[in-house]
Amino acid sequence: MTVAPTAPPPTSEPAGGTRFAADLGGTWLRIRRRADSTVERRPAPSLLNFPATPVDELRARLVDSLARAAPPAATAAISCGAALDHTTGVLYGSGPLWGPTDEPYDLAGALRRARPDVTWTLVNDLTAGLADFVHRRAGSDARRAAYLTVSSGIALRTADLRERTIPVDENGLQGEVGHLPAASPIDDGDPLVCECGVAGHVAAYSSGPGIERLAGRICAEPGAARWLTAALGADDPRAQRILRAAVAPIAGLLRAAWCLDPHLDVIGIGGGVVDGIGAPYRTALLAQLGNATGYADRGFSRRWLDRRLVFCTAGDVDCLRGAELMRDDFLTVAPA
Repeated sequence: MTVAPTAPPPTSEPAGGTRFAADLGGTWLRIRRRADSTVERRPAPSLLNFPATPVDELRARLVDSLARAAPPAATAAISCGAALDHTTGVLYGSGPLWGPTDEPYDLAGALRRARPDVTWTLVNDLTAGLADFVHRRAGSDARRAAYLTVSSGIALRTADLRERTIPVDENGLQGEVGHLPAASPIDDGDPLVCECGVAGHVAAYSSGPGIERLAGRICAEPGAARWLTAALGADDPRAQRILRAAVAPIAGLLRAAWCLDPHLDVIGIGGGVVDGIGAPYRTALLAQLGNATGYADRGFSRRWLDRRLVFCTAGDVDCLRGAELMRDDFLTVAPA
């Protein structure tokens, strides 16, 4: 498949005003004040970073941070690490940001009230990531493309490249697969509990915090982020078991995606977990995808996977660029 040429972010301001962009994740808030400025990184106002802080206060801090950073009369593109109604800008929830709180929050409305001079465009961070992935990596012959992020949260977003659209349901959502039930990849004890408060979700096992839970269950050794990669390099059997268990729900998601949509020509996979573990994660995932599970799934060959599955490292997919692409209608959201 032909790879599209890499395109740099804009280097000059449009006639309509200063281009402001921000990327909100569970760990970091990244801000670019102008098209040609450097990116600032600060701890996100999230429950993951500030576990004792009330959610209302975290939300107020977020609005204040963005409102203070945006230049006068800017056109702002915000990538949000939360389930988001793309038609209204209402956030439904985020385990890393706000834990089990499921009360919808009108972030777009709060930003417009705080800074009415700014034009605010909000998209989910995975939507932004998908736009940037398609812009940089999808060939002109691709019919549909998707991007799967495995980080403090997990989600998968798909675009129809013939229509240049990202379909969403009546709630403005698509692909919140981290909160689907997962077949337990370990056979002892009760299902692990996700950040959203529900047991047995994909993210309960396969996200960054999920891998910490797996490590605690399998070997009762906390702090997996500190020792897991080195242990995998030393071929530690406990580390290998943790990785296999973390990868299994992700392999299941990819199998289901290709089973349901044979025209899904390319999927990018990235995020802090994939990039942080690196080569062992890639090896484990490809091995599981190569295994046959039945007559309808005879396993995927390495050659087939090399054409359709792209492992993305830090910098390959940029939600800041993607949010700006969505603001500029590179892809558009198509409501149900």
